[in-house]
Amino acid sequence: MIDSMPRTRPTRAAQDADHRLGQHLLNVVRRQDAAIPAFRRAPRTVAEMRARLAAVGAAQNDRCPLCEYWTCRCTTTTVQAGPALVPVTASGGGQCSWCRAWFPDWIGGVCDACRAAGH
Repeated sequence: MIDSMPRTRPTRAAQDADHRLGQHLLNVVRRQDAAIPAFRRAPRTVAEMRARLAAVGAAQNDRCPLCEYWTCRCTTTTVQAGPALVPVTASGGGQCSWCRAWFPDWIGGVCDACRAAGH
């Protein structure tokens, strides 16, 4: 399809108007950015983001492995360690997911005793 509209170059006045509009919008954005307090300002470039992550540290941005809360509550709650897990071997046995008892020739899940107890 051929465009039958004649293409003309923008006039100098139109170019100047576009430039002034661009400068005005850039100034408005910069003024609004400057009005945001530093502690509320989000990093905008990859370099700023990497610097922020390096300063904070990756371990502080992750859940606690014990209590699984983003803000660790291990000092305020008691976390009880369960019995050690027994590795599954190629024998075809399995382990109860509640009481951790080992049963030969079983695929796993909750054992009958735990199921009867309501677990």
